[in-house]
Amino acid sequence: MPIPEAPLVEFLDLAWSQVGKGSGDLDLPDPIAFADVNYAWPKFRAETVRKIQDGDYKDTHVEIVDVPKDRLMVRPLARLQLRQRLIYDAAIYGAAHVISKAIPRAVYSYRWWRRERRILAPKRSWIDWKRDAKRFHLNHPSWLMARTDIASFYEYVDIDTLGADLASLGAPPWTVDIIRNFLRSFNNLHGVSGIPQGPDSSGILANLYLQPVDIQLKDQGFVHYRYSDDMLIFGQNWLGLRDALLKMNRTLRGRRLILSSAKTKIVDSHSILGELEDMDKDAISYGLSVGIPGSVKELRKYFDRTVSRDPVSARDLRYGLNRLKESKDDYAVSWLLANMGEVPHMARDMLSYLSRFHHAQPEIPSTVADSLMNSKLSLYPFAQQHLLIYLIHHRVAAPVVREAAWSLLRDRNVDGFVREFAARFLGLHSRLGDAARLRQEFDRESDMRVRRALLVACYESGHCTNHFLTSVQSSARPLRGTARYLKSNPALIPLPLFEEVAR
Repeated sequence: MPIPEAPLVEFLDLAWSQVGKGSGDLDLPDPIAFADVNYAWPKFRAETVRKIQDGDYKDTHVEIVDVPKDRLMVRPLARLQLRQRLIYDAAIYGAAHVISKAIPRAVYSYRWWRRERRILAPKRSWIDWKRDAKRFHLNHPSWLMARTDIASFYEYVDIDTLGADLASLGAPPWTVDIIRNFLRSFNNLHGVSGIPQGPDSSGILANLYLQPVDIQLKDQGFVHYRYSDDMLIFGQNWLGLRDALLKMNRTLRGRRLILSSAKTKIVDSHSILGELEDMDKDAISYGLSVGIPGSVKELRKYFDRTVSRDPVSARDLRYGLNRLKESKDDYAVSWLLANMGEVPHMARDMLSYLSRFHHAQPEIPSTVADSLMNSKLSLYPFAQQHLLIYLIHHRVAAPVVREAAWSLLRDRNVDGFVREFAARFLGLHSRLGDAARLRQEFDRESDMRVRRALLVACYESGHCTNHFLTSVQSSARPLRGTARYLKSNPALIPLPLFEEVAR
């Protein structure tokens, strides 16, 4: 049965409107904020509809980016091609209302707001999850709490089981077909499995996949609060909670999942409050919100305590930096400039904070520039990418940055998502002779995403005639849209999404 055009257009438009608003978009932004697609969106959408109706929407290449969770471990983010991501998102959004109705209120993550037609803000939802669990504990102080999550959850979701779950809900058939076919194709690619980490829309499918666990806990008489795969389960005795965890594990094994033994525990009633809340944070936040004298001083003490621990808690450091940034307090600048290499997984948060004080403290741009190649951050491609984005936004064109950018661009062993931003930087800050060098790099580059960034760099360096762009349109199919956009002579090409700007 052919897929109707009207819902495809509707939900592709919705998916396009959400690009740039998800957490994955800040982790792995596009070098030109998809300005080439925005320029010709109706044409791009029509081509996408046609590909869906022809069944030609399988992703032939997915870039897996290892995003640091801490100094040692990483989580694999799937960087889909934009067209495939939009198809995936559109199909999930088309089924989101039906899925949402089947998910109990005990689930707080990735809830679908039907009226606004979007996923509720994850930060607010996470706060609500913790708040409501704490409220239940205060009303039932004698109950115990089990806390657990699932090992490598997204990577082990079984696609056939998920497809059967979707079909059983009565989701629109076209959404079920696209999601099932897309994920089967995704799982056939080398090195990937489960559902993609990165798109927020995957969280909607993740909620559905764990619905049997929600139902099981409710039927057993337990009260639970779930944020994605992070679960808080309240019960009146230790043996009952242990039994619930064992039965949950059996249910999960039927879905090819297993609880994380390292993160599963039963918390005594007198220890639950410490598990659920950070009293220091609550007091500081309240003091800052109502202007209590000395609140900023307490915030600084909190920051000092946080960075004195080994290892530094990412969550606590993120809280401290965000609150200091909101207070326009540069207290953390000196520590960050001296210690960025010790917390590479916090690169995005650190640079967002430093951006606030970039023009006020001259040592910031020089230290950030030097960190690109001469610090521990150079061992982490994710951190290098965000350093380049920072330097692009603040137009730091120091010789050390130019030298580093050329080195990164020319090194084929460097991850493509880093080399793209090196190319963009060099285009924006080209010098005499750079245009020809960028053109040479474009001609011999095989990575199509890097080629796209190099094409833009050629344009921004002034070495991009209409004749050249026309030849690119005819010889490099994936770059036709970008060449068409550049032929419109844009006066200013958008910079990549950056958190300080996004807020």
